Amino acid sequence: MKTTLTAVLGVPLMTAAVLVLSTGPAAAATGNLAIDGTTHTDPSGCYALDESASIVDNLTDETAEIHSTADCTGEVLEVIPAGDDSRVTEARSLFIP
Repeated sequence: MKTTLTAVLGVPLMTAAVLVLSTGPAAAATGNLAIDGTTHTDPSGCYALDESASIVDNLTDETAEIHSTADCTGEVLEVIPAGDDSRVTEARSLFIP
């Protein structure tokens, strides 16, 4: 049985090409995120919240997570869907992709 270089390399190269094309860079949320009156356009990442209470208006196309710790790693206390708002109490941070 004769094996060609194309047959040997074809499948791995095609698999690599599909992986490269399907994994593009992550993009920030599109829209505005208002936290206590401060607007963040096309936000991405972790944002500090007032420990006692914060007003969050999520006018983006992504879901925002409210966390119990200041670094967005603690328990998720609330999820604010895209286009929704909330008065958040006893939370420390907000994460939006």
